[in-house]
Amino acid sequence: MKQPNAKRAEPVRSDWRALLAIIGVALCVSLPGLANNFAQDDLHLILGNERVHGLGDWRLLLSTPFWPPPFSQDLYRPLTSLLLAFEYELGVGAPIVYRLASCFLLAAVAVQFYALAKRLLPRGIALAAALLFAAHPVHVEATALAVGQSELVVGLIALLMATRYLDRRRAGLLSRRDWVVLGALYATACLVKEQGFVLPALLVCIEMFFVSGPVAARVRALAPGYAALTVLLGLLLAVRRSVLGGELAGTFTAEALVGLGVGGRALTMLRVVPEWARLLAWPAHLQADYSPQELVGSTGFGLLEGLGLALLVAALAAAWACRRRASIVTFGVAWCAVTLLPVSNVLLPTGILLAERTLLLPSVGFVLIVTGAVDWWMRRADASGGQSRNLAIACGVLVVLGVARSAVRQQAWSSEPVFAIRSVQDAPRSFRSHRGLGDLLFDLGRPQPALEEYEKAIALSPPSLAWRVRNDLAQRLRMTGDRAREADELRKSLASNPTQRDTRGYLVAALLVLGQYSDASRQCDTALARGVAPDLFRQLRATADSAARVGAPPGSIDMGIVSGLTKPSR
Repeated sequence: MKQPNAKRAEPVRSDWRALLAIIGVALCVSLPGLANNFAQDDLHLILGNERVHGLGDWRLLLSTPFWPPPFSQDLYRPLTSLLLAFEYELGVGAPIVYRLASCFLLAAVAVQFYALAKRLLPRGIALAAALLFAAHPVHVEATALAVGQSELVVGLIALLMATRYLDRRRAGLLSRRDWVVLGALYATACLVKEQGFVLPALLVCIEMFFVSGPVAARVRALAPGYAALTVLLGLLLAVRRSVLGGELAGTFTAEALVGLGVGGRALTMLRVVPEWARLLAWPAHLQADYSPQELVGSTGFGLLEGLGLALLVAALAAAWACRRRASIVTFGVAWCAVTLLPVSNVLLPTGILLAERTLLLPSVGFVLIVTGAVDWWMRRADASGGQSRNLAIACGVLVVLGVARSAVRQQAWSSEPVFAIRSVQDAPRSFRSHRGLGDLLFDLGRPQPALEEYEKAIALSPPSLAWRVRNDLAQRLRMTGDRAREADELRKSLASNPTQRDTRGYLVAALLVLGQYSDASRQCDTALARGVAPDLFRQLRATADSAARVGAPPGSIDMGIVSGLTKPSR
């Protein structure tokens, strides 16, 4: 199907005023976060990850998972790691280098979006689309986090591939050089982030909606190129599998999806669809975490699932209705579907139920839907100059609102303490948010309110995860010297998950410090009966028995922690 208004599209040419406006909006969105420190994932993936503290270990970055131990080793993004390491070396670890890089990347993505849009839409509408895209507040998470640069890089590559493919197909067939360039871009995107794997599907959508000619002839002509991309995909998956030890899908699953099959995940994602629509259409409220109590797993078909299904049906109906009269709308729907597929959790579960940073690439499709519909309406209604001015004013208002909302949202990521406080305000039902605020309060020397936040986190945690939160609380209590409360939390953790080795070791250590030697011996016996670390627990039991025989007073035995296991230090 060829776009009906393709002949009306103005020739592509340089437009410096438009480019400056787009770059200006992108900078206004991201520059308010220029002074931000590291927060959230940046703390673990950059500040606490020695592998990216320079390019000296670049070979290691190419051959190891993205997250450092002890985190789940289920992602492989070597080029993102190299980019972060390069920026660390460039600025000696200064956060401002990452912030500047994110600013320029967002501007580049917005400019490339304009390059694609003005090939599909009249220049004025294409400029409005690019300005709206640049100002969209849902992009803040991708720019505020240094590790979010992977989203920006994949977005830039997707738009580069789409623009080149469209140009070359309108001029005729793609040459071998074109396929080599597309293949190189594709491989780069896949090694930056998993979302890159679906990019060839976007090229197929362009072929379907904007290129004409006999289908059979086009398939024969393009088959070798797409076959080469398929072979490249297989090679990249093989490399990924070898690095991750045979895992292609992640080993970490979002809490709300644990234990759900394909049907349960599909129902749960129907709950997410309205959130996707809200964030793309009117992102007035933003939050960093959509934890289980913010979005819960579905056990049946209810009102929220019905709303999600209705939105999907409406999108498909609009795409079908517009396939001839406004194929840009249909293309936008297809773009959203393709780019949301990797995070839909239906085919394979992932570690996130919803993350705003993953909506940067789908927002391309959403903006094309809106501006494509406006273009169709203006052509159909033969809009007057006054109507065009009203639309321009409306666009300007939306851009200003988007810039203002984005600038305010950047401040939520200014530092880890600010992030912890704002996370609880934005997502009050998130157990992770309350746990993060509890950690902050412990660090500030305010144990009582910290305990209250941890109690909220435990109450909001799924039953299958509450024991982990109790372990985190026990560690904090140990650091403050409250060994009695530590022991109580560890007992409750073991009651939920009695197979834990380290937790039982920590409990024995706390009991020895408290002088509760008989309880310590019983815990050792339980571990030995389960066959858990027999050498360690025999040693701990001998220590408890010896202390009981000599009547050692509480506090006379100090325990050291070595490599996550308890060992008596004296």
